[in-house]
Amino acid sequence: MLSRCRRRVGPYRCCSVVRGDSTKLMAALPPRSVDMVWSDPPYGHHNQKGDLHASLNCRYGRRSRPIANDSPERMRTVVDAVLLESWRVLAPGGAVCICCAGGGAKGPTFAWLAQRMDQAGLDFYHSAIWDKVNPGLGWRYRRQHEMVMVAHRRGADMRWNSAAAAKGNIVRMTAPYRRAHPNEKPLGLVRFFLERHSRRGELVLDPFLGSGTTAVAARDLGRHYLGFELSAEYCAVARRRLAKENTR
Repeated sequence: MLSRCRRRVGPYRCCSVVRGDSTKLMAALPPRSVDMVWSDPPYGHHNQKGDLHASLNCRYGRRSRPIANDSPERMRTVVDAVLLESWRVLAPGGAVCICCAGGGAKGPTFAWLAQRMDQAGLDFYHSAIWDKVNPGLGWRYRRQHEMVMVAHRRGADMRWNSAAAAKGNIVRMTAPYRRAHPNEKPLGLVRFFLERHSRRGELVLDPFLGSGTTAVAARDLGRHYLGFELSAEYCAVARRRLAKENTR
């Protein structure tokens, strides 16, 4: 079983969840040792920190769960550092897919991310839209979509799994009803990108693992995975989730 594999990449055992700052943990990975990077970093919106969502949580007796590094300045700092390391650790043509929001407190986040992904060893390739079907919270324009920005390591064509069918760049599915993480993505969304940008037996890295959705998707698709997560709480959630689903 992949989750019990003995393969190692640098100091880390594949198919494992590692707690720590991804900008530091990635520095220990060997160059060109990762086939794909997928991640859902902080959006820089101070989510659940004094916003409407936090107010609703308070009203209904639920605790708010602010995300680390979720100010506009910290988000750009950590994402920039992760993209610098992604260029170094990605195999030639390896894809990096980063989730982001459509708006932004200090300029549009998606525009900044696309521009950032087109420099420092990466080539921006395309944007995809996650249509969440049901509108979420918001003022005037309620949030019904998020974006996934796709780039690849410069110097080779973007690697593509020839076994995966070409699809439109709008992926339509609802958000998870029960979430272990406030910004948890649906398993099907992660699978959609992993199926197209990686192959069985390859290594997928998630520098912001959260509740472990990327690890579960990679494991189910026969990929090796490596997840870095700053929060001890979410590391524990991801490990429990993987252990539970391994018993099936």
